[in-house]
Amino acid sequence: MLCKGRPNNEIVKIVFTYLKRSQRLIEVDEGSYRLIPGIPNNNTINQAFQDGAIRIEEDGVISLCGEYIHPIWDKVRIRRKVEDYLRKSASTSEIIQIADYLGVSISS
Repeated sequence: MLCKGRPNNEIVKIVFTYLKRSQRLIEVDEGSYRLIPGIPNNNTINQAFQDGAIRIEEDGVISLCGEYIHPIWDKVRIRRKVEDYLRKSASTSEIIQIADYLGVSISS
C-alpha cells in the first residue's frame, strides 16, 4: 500500500464519481466496509480512506473495498508539483522523512 490515511481531495473525487456512476455507496458495519446500491456519501468515503478500505496501490491503482479503479495519472505534473513543494516550501524534517520513506540515502 502506497498511500493510506489522510484522504486526498482528488482521490475522493475519483472514488465519488466511480460510485455515483455505478450507483453504489460504501457501507460500514462493525468496521467492515462493502459496496451496496445507493447514493455515495463523502463522509463515508473519507472514513473508508482513513481506515484503509480505500488506498492507492504501488502501481497507482485505487483499491476500493476489493474493487479497483484505474485512473490515468498525469505523473509529470504531479512530479513537478512535488519538486516545487520540496524546493520552495518543505521543512528540513519533511525532506528527511520523505527521503527515508523513499529509501533515499541522506548521508553524504
